[in-house]
Amino acid sequence: MRKGLIAAVLLLFPAFSIDIYAEDTELIKELMACPEEETFSGLNSDNYIEALKSMGYYKYDYKDELINLRNATLRFQSDCNLAADGIQGPQFKAAMIKRLSLNGNYRPPDIIARPASRGYWIVINRTKRILTLYSGKTVIGKYPIAIGKATNKTPQGKFHVCLKRKNPVWSPGDGSKPVAGGSPKNPLGTRWIGLSVGKGNLYGIHGNNSPYSIGRQVSKGCIRMINSDVLSLYNIIPVGISVWIGNDETLRKWGVTQKSFY
Repeated sequence: MRKGLIAAVLLLFPAFSIDIYAEDTELIKELMACPEEETFSGLNSDNYIEALKSMGYYKYDYKDELINLRNATLRFQSDCNLAADGIQGPQFKAAMIKRLSLNGNYRPPDIIARPASRGYWIVINRTKRILTLYSGKTVIGKYPIAIGKATNKTPQGKFHVCLKRKNPVWSPGDGSKPVAGGSPKNPLGTRWIGLSVGKGNLYGIHGNNSPYSIGRQVSKGCIRMINSDVLSLYNIIPVGISVWIGNDETLRKWGVTQKSFY
């Protein structure tokens, strides 16, 4: 039933003048192959949609409403420390029911034993694909991300932000022409937050030109964010703050426990 619904929705793309990104076609194939109980569809529950909007996770970033709804699902998952994949599966549904019972009284269940700073610092959870901004032990914001694929893993370790750039130019590295900063074809989006690993130019936190890549392992090691999310982060953080990157197990050893809420 749901596969048929997704297929019907995809047939509506031309009517909405929606751009299909080359990288995104693979995800759409994966969604069509998902088990019925785990398939994501932006239209599968009016209650979920209204709840995501009322909780502040929905943003009108794209003309494509399916991307906006998927991003809202990703943001909700991140805030609940669920694996950010954009799928409204059993954990999503359990967390939603539990969240609605709290009537807005929710805080992410993070436990920080040894913060990197009393001020701002960042933790990137490779297992759950979540970037968390802290101030001391307090969660300031949680964001869904894309990380490096198996052959180009996002590096693990304790680093820092060493530079920030608006409208970064992207050089493909194969001798072809660089893509201008600010161009919709630029895979870095409009913001670059360079990390000390790679001296600020090799690995960074940045936007994207492939919205369905968020929540997946698809990059060459960088951390991709939803464009509006990276703008928000960029405007908050200063150069020099700590950035810890690790899997769930490694982060716990460092004193960062991000327990899932569902």
